[in-house]
Amino acid sequence: MGTAAVVVVLLLLVLALLLAPYVVAQRRRMFAARAAEAAALGWQPAPVNPFLAGVAQRIYQRGRAQRMVAGQYRGHGICAFDFSYVVVRGKSFQHHKCHLIALTLPVPLPGLVLLKDNPIARAFGVPDLELESGAFNDTFWVDCADGRYASAVLNPRLMEWMLAHPDLEWRIEGDALVTWGPGYYTIPQVTAKLDGLTGVVERLAPFVLTDYRLR
Repeated sequence: MGTAAVVVVLLLLVLALLLAPYVVAQRRRMFAARAAEAAALGWQPAPVNPFLAGVAQRIYQRGRAQRMVAGQYRGHGICAFDFSYVVVRGKSFQHHKCHLIALTLPVPLPGLVLLKDNPIARAFGVPDLELESGAFNDTFWVDCADGRYASAVLNPRLMEWMLAHPDLEWRIEGDALVTWGPGYYTIPQVTAKLDGLTGVVERLAPFVLTDYRLR
């Protein structure tokens, strides 16, 4: 490395050291403001739920869950937390920031995953459950071990709701209905996604909760 390059590297290091306190302070202010917004809704900091942290790791990969808030929303128990993980490629490190939001179901149910349709996966023949609605099948990808259960959950009313909310992805994990997304969560983002999740729960047929309840 030439002298000029060394000087540039040193200058960049000095600049990073000078900016670090400012970045840390900004980050603390952001989290404090978010906590205040959550408190205004009656949500309080809580220890990270280990089960849901495991769900986040299945969605992404091994990482760290932190800064969870929990409370009630439209009569349902809810929580949200930040999740981060690192991808190593050769000598480079990519730090990914994301979040998970969960709404408590009335009873634990078998697993089901609903994602936006992936044309690439479809082209490679990745299994996808086909339901009664062609528009729904073209918009979403469903993964479930029991096709009858999936059809029971995704009844016509719920499929219509999902077609009106095509960006909402979710999965059933025990007694949790979970959604997720990139970046650390914001409170407006959480409430918007909870509106979508409560719409899903409110459209579950009552017999699903009794006939498919996990014992």
